[in-house]
Amino acid sequence: MFDERYLPYLLYLHGFNSSENAHKANLLKAHCQQLNLVESLIIPRLHWQPEEAIKQLVDIIEPRLASGICLFGSSLGGFYANYLAHRYELNSIVLNPAVGAPDLIQAHLGEQTNYHTGERYLLTSEHISQLRVLDVPLSRPDLFWLMLQKGDDTLDYQNALNYYQKVKTSLEEGGSHSFDGFERYLDKVLAFANIR
Repeated sequence: MFDERYLPYLLYLHGFNSSENAHKANLLKAHCQQLNLVESLIIPRLHWQPEEAIKQLVDIIEPRLASGICLFGSSLGGFYANYLAHRYELNSIVLNPAVGAPDLIQAHLGEQTNYHTGERYLLTSEHISQLRVLDVPLSRPDLFWLMLQKGDDTLDYQNALNYYQKVKTSLEEGGSHSFDGFERYLDKVLAFANIR
């Protein structure tokens, strides 16, 4: 039986129009199940509105600060993780993160369909404004582990390299936005989060 007062957590933040059933999230779930560490992993379905997503995450993070919580953000989730890591001084893994998300998401204004859940919604300039509030400068490079693949077909990996200077970095040739071969890093991710 785990004593939750002393259990460190890993909080997974999925990307834009993704869900708690993203491929990397499922790999982490299966790995934690094998190691009897499933209680350490938290993978919420994030609201599509940035402001609501941050409220969800704050509600998860604040009661667990004393236990220890590490963030893992993929794509837009990496953008959220960056903001929350600075706000709470949390160690964070950012994988192919959406650096400059307000400008990136601007190109997707209009009707959207979440390709995991089928949920439909209207993305407006108000939501871009909500993202701009979260766009903070890097002031704590010591908190981060940046994971990038140069073959990212959605985001320019160089933007993340330029932003995350002096950060622990794993940069690979080839790959994709999903980060091919992520299963090679599962144990290292848990170790970074102090989950053993």
